[in-house]
Amino acid sequence: MHIHFIKAFYLKLSFILLSVLLISGCGFHLKHNDGLADKYPKIFLQSSDPNGELTRFVKIRLRGAGIEIMSLPAADIATLKIGAERRSSRTISLYVNAQNAEQELGYNLSYSIQSPGYQTQSFTVNLYRDFLDNPAQALAKSREEELLTQELRVIAADHIITTMLSLKNERSDLIKNNESNE
Repeated sequence: MHIHFIKAFYLKLSFILLSVLLISGCGFHLKHNDGLADKYPKIFLQSSDPNGELTRFVKIRLRGAGIEIMSLPAADIATLKIGAERRSSRTISLYVNAQNAEQELGYNLSYSIQSPGYQTQSFTVNLYRDFLDNPAQALAKSREEELLTQELRVIAADHIITTMLSLKNERSDLIKNNESNE
């Protein structure tokens, strides 16, 4: 009986160790241990709409990652500049009576990241969503459009954070040296 207990214990222990080894070997990392706070411990966030939903979503994600958001820019902290968001709408399909049947909602955003001592890098986000346009339900249509826009803002905020995490900065002094050598 005692030997059976020891065998079961070692079998469970070896299973756990093997699982940890396989998970760590495939590149799995725990959430919030992504190194974003190490890369950007402090950041200045400049937005064309400082009180807008997109800015709020980005701030929530930055604070969730452990990044301190500064109220004033400084030479030794990174700057995230979020431009104005642009929405567009176009008709994708029509009903037989020539009324809109389906529309595409477009969401475009430009942003840039400037790290101390590094070159400013600019990016754009272009997102599109389709939705049905039932003219008989105008209130439902406007509510669906609001919800889709909010969803696109959340996706854009996630995209900004993902870009910040994957960013490989180029030293501006190295770029200047390369330009002067040419």
